Amino acid sequence: MIQYWVPLALLTVVAMSFVLIPLWRLRKRELQRDWHVREEKNREIFAQRQQELEQEMRDGSIANEDYHRLLAELQRAFLADMQGLQSLQSSPPNAQAAMLWVPLVLVLLIPVAAVVLYSYKGSAPDLQLPALMKEVGAAQDKDSQAAALDKLATVLAERMQRRPADLQNGYMLGTLYLGMDRHAEAITVFKQMLDHMKPSPDRATVLGQLAQTYFLQANNTITPEAKAAMEAALTLNPNEQSVMGLYAVDAFLKRDFVTALKYWRRQLSDLQPGSADAEQLRQRITVIESNLPADQKAAAQGARLSVVIDVSPELAAKVSGDMRLFVYARNPAMPMPIVAQNLAVPSFPFTIMLDNTMSMTGMQLESAPKLVVGARLSRSGTAIAKSGDLETLSAPFELKDQGSPLTITINSIVP
Repeated sequence: MIQYWVPLALLTVVAMSFVLIPLWRLRKRELQRDWHVREEKNREIFAQRQQELEQEMRDGSIANEDYHRLLAELQRAFLADMQGLQSLQSSPPNAQAAMLWVPLVLVLLIPVAAVVLYSYKGSAPDLQLPALMKEVGAAQDKDSQAAALDKLATVLAERMQRRPADLQNGYMLGTLYLGMDRHAEAITVFKQMLDHMKPSPDRATVLGQLAQTYFLQANNTITPEAKAAMEAALTLNPNEQSVMGLYAVDAFLKRDFVTALKYWRRQLSDLQPGSADAEQLRQRITVIESNLPADQKAAAQGARLSVVIDVSPELAAKVSGDMRLFVYARNPAMPMPIVAQNLAVPSFPFTIMLDNTMSMTGMQLESAPKLVVGARLSRSGTAIAKSGDLETLSAPFELKDQGSPLTITINSIVP
C-alpha cells in the first residue's frame, strides 16, 4: 500500500503549508501589534502621571523635593517597562514562543488523527483489494490461487463487519465463498444481506444465490430451505436466473428433459441476446432437443398460441398484395416482441400458430406473466410501424387461460 500512502503524505504536506504558513505569519503580526499597543499605553500612562505630579506640585500638595523624587521613580519605571518590551520582541518568553507552536501542533495532529480514524473506521483496508485481485489473477497453480482467494475472502469479511449494509461487498464475498465451496459461510453472508434489502430484483438475485448454496451444500438436492428461497425469489422475478438453472438441473438429473428445457428457455429469456452466456445456453438447448425421442419433441417445443386474424370491413379495401403482414406476441411491459412472423398478405380470416421456434431473442412465450398479440399490415414492408399502416393489438391475457384460439381484427390506421 506504499504507493497510496506516499502521494497522500506529499499532498498532506502541501496542504499543511497552505494552512501553517499563513497562521504563523498571522500570529507574528498579532504579537507585534500587541507589543506596539503596550508601548503606546506605557507612554500614555507615563505622560498622564507626569502631568498629575506637576499639577500636585503647583497646588502645593507635594513639596518640590518630593516632586523630583517621584518623577525620577516614574521615569525609572517607564524605562524598565520599555526595556522589557524590547527584550520581549527580540527574544519572546517561553509562553509566547509556545503559542507560536500551537498552530503547528494542531496542523500536525489533524492529519495524524485522520489517518488513524481512516485506518480503523474508514476504507483504508480496501486499498488492499486491487493488489489481492491481481494476485489471484497471477496465481500459477491451485495452491497459490487458493491462498490468494483466502486472503481476499478475509479482507472482504473484515470489510463486511465494518459495513454490513454494503451489498456489493456482501455479494462479492458470498459468491466467493460459494465458489470456494465454503457453503455455510456463504449462507451466512447471503442471509445477512437479505436483512438489509427491500423487495426488488436484486433481492431476488440474492435469494437465488442462497438457494443455489443450499442446493450445492445438499449434494445437488433441492432441500426445503432451498425451495423456500427459490419461491421467494420467483415472487420478485419470475425468471430469476439461478432459480431457473436449479429447476433445470434438478429436472435434468431426474431425466425429465422436457421440464429441464422449459426452465432453460426461461433462463435464456433473461440473458442478453448474443452474449456468451446466452449462446452457451442456446447450444445446450439445441443439443438436448436434437437428442430427444420423437414423442417428447412436441412437448419440448413449449407453449403454443393459435391466433385468428381478420380485417374489419371498413379497412378491407385498403389491403393490397404488396403489403407485408407482421404478427407478434410480446410482454405488455416491454416493446420487444417475444415471437414474431413476417408473412405475405394472406386471405382473411387467417390462422397462425405462434410458438417458441419463432423467438427473436431466445425468450419464451411462457416466460412472460402476461401477453399481448399484435398484427400489422405494413405498406413499406418493414417491421417498424409507419403512417398509413393498418394494425391491431389485443388486450393483455395470461397464456395459461387461453384455451381457445385468440381472435384479433385489424381495425385501425397508424396516424
